[in-house]
Amino acid sequence: MLNERLKNLRLAKGMTLQQVGDAFGISKASVSSWESGKSHPDHKKLEKLAELFCTSVQYLIAGMADNANPENTGVPFLSWNSLSSRKVKPKENFQRVTPLHSRPGKNSFATRYPGSSERNWQFNGVPAGSLLIVDPDLKAGPLDTVLVQFEDNTLRLAKFEQTPENKKILVAADTTNFQPIQIASIKILGVALEWQLSGKIN
Repeated sequence: MLNERLKNLRLAKGMTLQQVGDAFGISKASVSSWESGKSHPDHKKLEKLAELFCTSVQYLIAGMADNANPENTGVPFLSWNSLSSRKVKPKENFQRVTPLHSRPGKNSFATRYPGSSERNWQFNGVPAGSLLIVDPDLKAGPLDTVLVQFEDNTLRLAKFEQTPENKKILVAADTTNFQPIQIASIKILGVALEWQLSGKIN
């Protein structure tokens, strides 16, 4: 059902009710009413929701994936440690991960997120051990979770946020202090489309 798909997609993107509401300029209670089935978003909102969750209106309404690429057998799985030197060759035989809620691009890949190495880190979005599907071709926008690589090749997750002055900043999402990151000092490897807590690698 539409309401269940909306909730699953929101959780897969690691977004709160408030964050979805902010994207529409509505309250989190309105988003909650969509997810409980008490009300339904109109067609324009469905189009924006599909864009926000990197899926299709067809999937939101009917639960059927867009058949633009019927031969899609998933995205290649790459280990977390191999990502800093990632060079995907089309003929390589990778294990694959099937996306459940998103439409990945042709260069998308999956990895297993190990979690933060900080001792006091608490879950705030993507749980440690989850399969993460990343699209390197998407342009990151507000509320997107991105995979970033620092100059020392350390990999981390971060989120784009909007300041009260309408300035876009990148904030570390897998640290206890959530400090802004200097964008010039990192490389964005891609936008996280979804995470799967119990995802399978084929």
